[in-house]
Amino acid sequence: MEKDDIKRYLQNFKGTMLDARIRDRLAEIKQVEVENGDQAGAKDTWCLEQVYKIVNHYVSAYSCLKENKHFDAWNHYDRADIEFSFLKKHLDYTDNKFKLLFIYNYIPKFQKLFPYQYFMSRESIVKSEHCSVCGQKLSLRQSCGHHVGEIYNGEQCFRVVDDLEFLGMAIVKNPFDKYTVLFPQGMEYNYHMLDKLVEHLDSPFEKWDLRISKELRKEYRNIGRNKPCPCNSGEKYKKCCYQSGNDRYEHYRILFLEKKTNFYEPVTMINTWK
Repeated sequence: MEKDDIKRYLQNFKGTMLDARIRDRLAEIKQVEVENGDQAGAKDTWCLEQVYKIVNHYVSAYSCLKENKHFDAWNHYDRADIEFSFLKKHLDYTDNKFKLLFIYNYIPKFQKLFPYQYFMSRESIVKSEHCSVCGQKLSLRQSCGHHVGEIYNGEQCFRVVDDLEFLGMAIVKNPFDKYTVLFPQGMEYNYHMLDKLVEHLDSPFEKWDLRISKELRKEYRNIGRNKPCPCNSGEKYKKCCYQSGNDRYEHYRILFLEKKTNFYEPVTMINTWK
């Protein structure tokens, strides 16, 4: 399989499992390009390797959801997003080449339906690091000339941490490392919305839309602003939940854009925990 064959395969792929031989074949092609001094060719092949990783993580997440492996699916979406961040500056995906624009738009839609809200974030100080390309030790006053994120000999430059001082952990809501989900002992997440979506999906590349609106909670309807707040705080409604927004909830509406027949699921209140 030559590089052009791989490009056509990835461009036309619509399944749920990629050909596992592609990754090894791309590595072989890139090695030859590097040996021949073809930096442009090696970079192009690196881009294809990233495309393979992104698509593979995306479809693997779909397969995990079908098997109710929710946290595994979450990690695949997170990894696809990270690999995407490496590729963005090197490949124009705005024309949906390799379905990358589709994946870029749908990862956050899927993530929004997961019940995860709190994560751990490490606090640390990097004390020593070196360049992944040349191995040189780096400091504020000493640079090797290789730029983080650029491609050299078919590999992306990054900084390898040799020594790190761990300071502590913080609980956050929107971390960069989204795999650090908190799983409180004795509590189980409720994946009802996600499961309902996947139940009706026939492909990881099927089109659907997620619309979120703020709706007034039942107990706050027909309450005058100067009346006591239904939350029993003792404050007037206008100075309590009306002001804070606690009188409203997020209403998630999923629209399937490619179904030939219409169906309707009744509105259901879903809690984060079962």
